[in-house]
Amino acid sequence: MTIDVLTAEQVAALDVIRDRWIDIGWSTERADRAAAERGVTEAYAAVGLPAPACVWVDSPLAGAIAATQVGAQVRTQVRTQVGAQVWDQVRDQVRAQVGDQVATQVWDQVGTQVGAQVRAQVGDQVRAQVGAQVWDQVWRALDPSLCSWSAWADAHESIGVTGLAASKGLRTVAAQSPWWWPMRDIAILTDRPTVMARDNQGRLHNPTGPAIEYADGFGVHAWHGTRVPADLITPGWDLPTALRHDNAEVRRCAIERIAGQDGWAKIITAAGWEQVGDAHPDPGNPGQTLALYHVPAARDGGLYPEPVRLLHCVNATVERDGTRHEFGLTVPAGIGDPVEAAAWTFGLTQNEYARVQRAC
Repeated sequence: MTIDVLTAEQVAALDVIRDRWIDIGWSTERADRAAAERGVTEAYAAVGLPAPACVWVDSPLAGAIAATQVGAQVRTQVRTQVGAQVWDQVRDQVRAQVGDQVATQVWDQVGTQVGAQVRAQVGDQVRAQVGAQVWDQVWRALDPSLCSWSAWADAHESIGVTGLAASKGLRTVAAQSPWWWPMRDIAILTDRPTVMARDNQGRLHNPTGPAIEYADGFGVHAWHGTRVPADLITPGWDLPTALRHDNAEVRRCAIERIAGQDGWAKIITAAGWEQVGDAHPDPGNPGQTLALYHVPAARDGGLYPEPVRLLHCVNATVERDGTRHEFGLTVPAGIGDPVEAAAWTFGLTQNEYARVQRAC
């Protein structure tokens, strides 16, 4: 049987399932370990494997380190059997019955609100702490992307789609353990974080500590959805430290933390930096303005060993709350025009940038 149109009741049920999995993805309650281990046993049985021993750790960092103790060849083989093969089989069966009608309402929304933030932020932080070589060996862990898969499967079951039984064990695990590593004779599972702090837009954010923290102390610091170094939050950076950071997004977060949403304007005024030329409409960002300022060298009371220019600009992308992020981008001191400065940041000539319809 093929399902061509969803009823109003079915659409309403999808909203309930979506919200349930988003709540699971943001939960800080302690895992029901017995339930998770039953799910592991069921997941292994679905691909003809005996139940492994289950070992619990407190964080993805601990799990990544523990997973390196097992041979990569065996780990990959079992992960593929337990995870990818099951989902590939289930996906093909579902598409034959209902196509992709549920994807946007459930998969995409759960993935955007949970997976895109937690998976990327935590994964990047683990990689930063254990190094690329270790992380590359274990990145295939079945992690918060399983919330998207599980919501997708639950949603299809709710509208009468069959053929999803093989994924039930994986869904049971996903509801309790946000990151786990299935291997031949052992499965490493992590408990949920103890802290998940967000701003009013649902982005990871905590101005006083980690935005995500686990029981063993591993965590991620974030400022309105951007992962930042821990010392930017506690104890906080002074202005010279913020302006010398080489990442524009992190630098923007630091300026916001120091001086608020209008931080750049306040700092430029307080520093007394001289404007270079007139402000100019941004060709790549209609309705916004570019302004260029001279920042003297440290020997003249500035912040850098040599003089630079600072381009004050506004992001072309509008945030979900309707605001735009402001940036202060350093450019060579020889640049004397704000449009030329903006062009330099994109690797373009001034004439080329003047013809850009929209900057990224």
